[in-house]
Amino acid sequence: MSIKFKGDCLKRKEILGFTLIECLIALSLTLMILSTFRLVLNTSNRVNQQITAEDFFRWQQAVDVLNNESMKLSFIKQDGNTVVLYNEETNKEYHLILKNGVLQLTGDESGYQPLLDNVSFFKAVYDDKNYTLKVHTKIHERDYVKEIIFFKKGERPIE
Repeated sequence: MSIKFKGDCLKRKEILGFTLIECLIALSLTLMILSTFRLVLNTSNRVNQQITAEDFFRWQQAVDVLNNESMKLSFIKQDGNTVVLYNEETNKEYHLILKNGVLQLTGDESGYQPLLDNVSFFKAVYDDKNYTLKVHTKIHERDYVKEIIFFKKGERPIE
């Protein structure tokens, strides 16, 4: 009995797969793409933290202007989202209002002082019992809330 082999059986079968070089190239390309993505995320986080810090600093400055003893502001009334304040020394009224994305303190004849820009929300509520004005704003979609002591007009304690 003789065994006959067909020509196809004697050929070496091709092994399907990747060579070591191809795998190393793919891994290095993936590593470069992931490194670039990480760099972009880190940069984005740093910029976001910087903007948050700047917004908080500007918020504190605005609160300091309202709370400044040299202004000696007193509360008169609230009309919607407009807060009417009064300076007893100068005998002038001021309006705290959000207009065109800018929180501003306006005077009768003195124009306005911009306190904050990029404000998307402003709400103020006066508490008669505690003599506090709770100011709530949104700057770059971040909430900032502060209670500021404002006595009512004519009720400021004698210093």
